[in-house]
Amino acid sequence: MTEDSGPRELGFEPKLFTNATHKKAVAVAELYKQLKRLSKELNGLEQETVDTQSLDGVTKQLVAPALLRHKEPGVVAYVSCCIADVLRLYAPEAPYTDDEIKQIFSVFIDQLQLLGDSDSQFSPLREYLLTSLATVRTPALVAMQPDAEEIISRFFTVLFGVVGGSQAHSIQMQILDVLQQLVEEPKAVPQDVIDVILLQFTKRRQQDNPAAHQLAGDLATATADILQKYIYQYFNDVIVSAAQNREAGGSLDDLRAAHNLILELNRAAPGTLLNVVPQLEEELGVEDVDVRVLATGVVGQMLADKGFTLSKRYDSTWK
Repeated sequence: MTEDSGPRELGFEPKLFTNATHKKAVAVAELYKQLKRLSKELNGLEQETVDTQSLDGVTKQLVAPALLRHKEPGVVAYVSCCIADVLRLYAPEAPYTDDEIKQIFSVFIDQLQLLGDSDSQFSPLREYLLTSLATVRTPALVAMQPDAEEIISRFFTVLFGVVGGSQAHSIQMQILDVLQQLVEEPKAVPQDVIDVILLQFTKRRQQDNPAAHQLAGDLATATADILQKYIYQYFNDVIVSAAQNREAGGSLDDLRAAHNLILELNRAAPGTLLNVVPQLEEELGVEDVDVRVLATGVVGQMLADKGFTLSKRYDSTWK
């Protein structure tokens, strides 16, 4: 084996702290200088050829509270990119404890929340972080955490909040990639996530943020086989609650809103309704005339939607 074919080591040894306890970072100007050099070298290393032992020194330094919660936003942005590269180089394992992973992703989400600020000088760093999360499949680490639901739910709230029509298409696709991973990797999808996804299909949300609506449609289409049972359960809960409300003399407002949501899902991601259409079929035969009329109207509109073949896919409902 030649020298050139051996594992590559991290050559730069940054001086990020004033002492060995990692309690106090060096002066801001020096810290920026050190982090920029470290980020550049980490970025140039490849997973297949790196000697990860050479990273041990900086691996723990980067997750010190003095850096993760530094008052300078640019410092945190650089630290986040460096950690993302460390995770890339160690993948699929992570050189951090569960508690450290939780802290890391909390900071990552804080950075992603600033993606909408495209005028910031640190915007390229946050875009780099997003790209790393999408391509390295780093979010898979979240699914293995004891309190994964909280982190996953926050990812969805933040990313659906920052996506916008003015962003580059590549950024929107990377956001979609990260969210898709967070649906596919966990054993179960948190209810808060289902609520956030379905919110994007409401008329008001479509008007307020068409990009978020498009993102939800793309995500639901890509993960329809996973989301089917959750969407079925969501509508089942609404129907049961509405039935109880009707028995008490209440209105059909909640049920009507749910049926409007079915129509929007049918237009954007019909594959998610596999188990929902049979629910509509049951409503066609209930004693409550208003419910039957509502269900009949929804089925009629679904038949009118271009490309929806209810007669072929749901023969019993059609009959």
